[in-house]
Amino acid sequence: MKTRQLFILAAFLTFSGISLAQNVKEMYPEFGSSLKFDPKIGEKQEKAFEILETVDYDFSKLTAENKKVLKKIGYDYENEMEDGGYYDVLSPGCSWYCGGGQDSVTASSYLMSKDTTINYLPENAGDLSFKTAWIEGVKGYGIGEYLTYHFRPSSPRITRIIVANGYVKSEKAYRENSRVKKLKLYIYNKPFAILNLKDTLCEQIFDFKPIGQRSDKNTNWEKIEKEEMPEWTMKFEILEVYPGDKYDDTAISEIYFDGIDVHCFAKGTKILMANNSLKNIELIQEGDIVKSYDFENKKLIDAKVTKLISVTHSNLLKLKFADNEIVTTADHPFWINKNVWAAVDAEKANRNYFHKTKVSNLKVGDKIFIPEKNIFSEIMDIENIGRRQNTYTIELSESNNFIANGMLVKTENVK
Repeated sequence: MKTRQLFILAAFLTFSGISLAQNVKEMYPEFGSSLKFDPKIGEKQEKAFEILETVDYDFSKLTAENKKVLKKIGYDYENEMEDGGYYDVLSPGCSWYCGGGQDSVTASSYLMSKDTTINYLPENAGDLSFKTAWIEGVKGYGIGEYLTYHFRPSSPRITRIIVANGYVKSEKAYRENSRVKKLKLYIYNKPFAILNLKDTLCEQIFDFKPIGQRSDKNTNWEKIEKEEMPEWTMKFEILEVYPGDKYDDTAISEIYFDGIDVHCFAKGTKILMANNSLKNIELIQEGDIVKSYDFENKKLIDAKVTKLISVTHSNLLKLKFADNEIVTTADHPFWINKNVWAAVDAEKANRNYFHKTKVSNLKVGDKIFIPEKNIFSEIMDIENIGRRQNTYTIELSESNNFIANGMLVKTENVK
């Protein structure tokens, strides 16, 4: 690699809170959701999805025979569809993956399957499904084999890695195949941490300082991505395993991520400027003066924009009001009539961003503050928006809030 690229890479990793000379640290997980699946329930849902796909999930087009079959297998499609697929990793709504996710997943090897309906490809460990798995393809337990996740320089930063260890589609598959006991994590091929995994059917969570692109105002990330900066990678190498009851083959069902830089508004969101005009958020520039709210004196004040941040999202949320609406990410806080900041995904807002007081949950019926009119407007509905689109947010030098589509919203302050 050229000296210029190495210099940029060193800066990139330093901005990410990663030192090239950093010692490898031992890490132990917190535990998330249970991964105990009942294959019969999965089969029931797959049969139901086959039927629903024939009518493009338009329940009004279901025939009497369709409804009879759904009733026979005990599938309440109108309610269960809201929770997504039985083996889905992510619940509906916005997540770190709204910013695009990884570009690809590769591996040192994978097991060739004799069954043409099943495969154990490396991308299975990044397909956001607990039903599939990557299984290494060498003789023995696969010590030294690895998965590599490839990211764009502009990918949202990662603060959490979640591992679904083993072949979790059923307890039988989990026990028969080997599971990982220790994973060695590399950032851009530099050793970074040892992840110690438990032998349990449960999500295993590891939290980090932000890894990846940093929103640094002195760094031209657009130029770096376009002209000079290569992709960056995370590699997970198998160091030790828990032997399977039947097979040596070692499996990982999923390694997925959560993080920051996905806290934004859709293109076209109107920002209140200092001269009381409205400007589309995507047209805001560094140095612009916008309106902010002074809670102590209960009045609008001026604040200078220090940065406009843009990320591509899917699965945004549309908050609907009687005479207004706004498209936002689930973790963006709004000021509501309970005198608190509130976000649809309050847990993520609290985990990734600094707040003087804890962010509350935002739901239908809550009322968001409209500073110009000194009133609160009630949320009538919250709709999921699936299509990908560019989104934006701003940083301010002297305030932590601004007015978007008339509503008081909070700026990011990353932990």
